[in-house]
Amino acid sequence: MNILTRYIGPNSRLVFSAVLVLSLISSATVAGNLEQGVSDPPIVSPTRIGSDVSAFYLGLSGAYATGGTDRFGLTTPGGTFNIGELDLSGGYGGIRGGWRGVLPAMGGRDYVYGFELGYDFGTLDDDVMTEIGSVTVTGGSEVSDILSVRFRNGLTNRSGTVLYFITVGYVQGDVTTTSSLASGATVQPFEENDTRNGFSASIGAEHSLSENWSITGEYEYVQFDSQEVEFENGFSTKSTPRYHGLRFGLNYTF
Repeated sequence: MNILTRYIGPNSRLVFSAVLVLSLISSATVAGNLEQGVSDPPIVSPTRIGSDVSAFYLGLSGAYATGGTDRFGLTTPGGTFNIGELDLSGGYGGIRGGWRGVLPAMGGRDYVYGFELGYDFGTLDDDVMTEIGSVTVTGGSEVSDILSVRFRNGLTNRSGTVLYFITVGYVQGDVTTTSSLASGATVQPFEENDTRNGFSASIGAEHSLSENWSITGEYEYVQFDSQEVEFENGFSTKSTPRYHGLRFGLNYTF
């Protein structure tokens, strides 16, 4: 203390107190900086891919149809005869393209909506036969080259990787209605072709494989307008082609 008094003077105690206060303030500042340096960085939530965009897509599909009952009755001058029930069946494939938009929905899901144009190639057909007296009567129906315009909409799961959808739409296809009468070795075939309108409905799911590719699966029902078909021999039948189909496809989104 004598040394401090010698070099600093009688105010040594005051100087010592000031140095102590400055030391405490400096320690507090350093501690604060340490806490700030080790604080956790802000967490950024991952962005939901495609939740706020609109997109065009192209796709290919393959399907098999069955289960469409259409009663074939032949009307003649002598009355109307029940020939049997047609069950249109067969495989078919298609190409499609469309546009869809995405809107956020409740519960972390997305509402997806849009329109799709499609063309299906392949032939769905069936024929029935019965005996009327000594005459064998057959009737048949065939559907091919189907164009469609569909409205598709649905909800995704929470992760946005699966879309559950329903569709309703307008279809147009080529319909061939046939009939024949066979007595002994004599066979009289008759055929009428027309382009028929109709409607379709489906329910299915689309699973995303990547940012651009996805696979689809759906159950669909297609029915064409009912129409009275007149054959050249004056006989007629009422035709209402319909079928159920199971379709799988692959889409590429731009």
